[in-house]
Amino acid sequence: MTTDTARSYVDQSGIYLLTHSVGLPRVGAMSILQDEFYDPWAVCDEQVWPAWMAGIEKFRSELGRLFATDGANFCPQSSVSSAVTKLIQSLPQRTGKTLILLSEEDFPSLAFALEKSSLANFELQFIPAEEDVLDLNVWEKYLTPKVGVVLLTHVQPNNGKQLPVGEIIDLARPLDILTLVDVAQSAAVVPIDFEQWQPDFVVGSCVKWSSGGPGAAYLWVHPSLVCQLKPLDVGWFSHENPFEFDIYNFRYSESVLRFWGGTPSVIPYLLAAHSLSLINNDGIHTIREHNLRLTEKLINAVAPQSLVSPASPDQRGGTLVLDFQAQQDGVTDALRAANVHFDARATGIRLSPHVYNSDDQIDELLSCFP
Repeated sequence: MTTDTARSYVDQSGIYLLTHSVGLPRVGAMSILQDEFYDPWAVCDEQVWPAWMAGIEKFRSELGRLFATDGANFCPQSSVSSAVTKLIQSLPQRTGKTLILLSEEDFPSLAFALEKSSLANFELQFIPAEEDVLDLNVWEKYLTPKVGVVLLTHVQPNNGKQLPVGEIIDLARPLDILTLVDVAQSAAVVPIDFEQWQPDFVVGSCVKWSSGGPGAAYLWVHPSLVCQLKPLDVGWFSHENPFEFDIYNFRYSESVLRFWGGTPSVIPYLLAAHSLSLINNDGIHTIREHNLRLTEKLINAVAPQSLVSPASPDQRGGTLVLDFQAQQDGVTDALRAANVHFDARATGIRLSPHVYNSDDQIDELLSCFP
């Protein structure tokens, strides 16, 4: 990775390997806020909303570039959980489709949202954590005719496993199972092409590898399904004509923006659009290659039994999870003493090399390992 690309992120003391949680901000983000948010606001004439909306449209357009699809099919959301709640509540009832299938290794917030938003129409069924979700035979076992929706977490947060999303979607489609893909842990580090996957719905956020900060999440809906969905959580930006202002005449937007709701936040999408634009210009494949090279360096230096994440790069996201078992406490103490920024779950230490990490930093990290 070029030095210029690495320097396009705000410098952080120590060795920052927490991108799976929060990506480092981009250089120029404050200028974007000044130029695209505060300056139009300071003028505060009738053009302030068109100016802000142009920034949000750029956010949608850059998402389209990132995922090789039409940006018009994205609806901005405040969080992934909120997007999931709106989506599930919008689904029409389908006879015999009584289950939402997900894994015990999915992000808990989505399970909470799914449980509370689906009480009237669905029950949750969990694939046990001990099952190998990389094995298509496991999915064939659980994708029964009673399943109405399946949640597919592209990269699972606790182990770094990258699910074979396209193949699972191919299994679900003949059974008339709607597919909901969560790309929060994979977007902007793993190349993703919606046209190849052909999912029904996708949710994600920009707080992690996209370095867009919190508050810039998104919901993607396949255009063939939009008009069948009637979200309950609506507002004037869900309207076919938000500026009509007829209190007795709500009409759903004909696009995915029917999921938008009330007055939107602006700042999160301006920040995220700035970062996404830089990522798209750098090239997602270049970012992925750098990530894989550094993670492979770590994998080659540890004992196989310490590796929680899959060894195969095709089955692994950008995060490497390591468990040194009896030596785990000693390793975490050494990492903190070396000013390494990381976190740990019950499954192990989580490390996420990004373009702002160098080979020298990885070498320093390795000195903390047994």
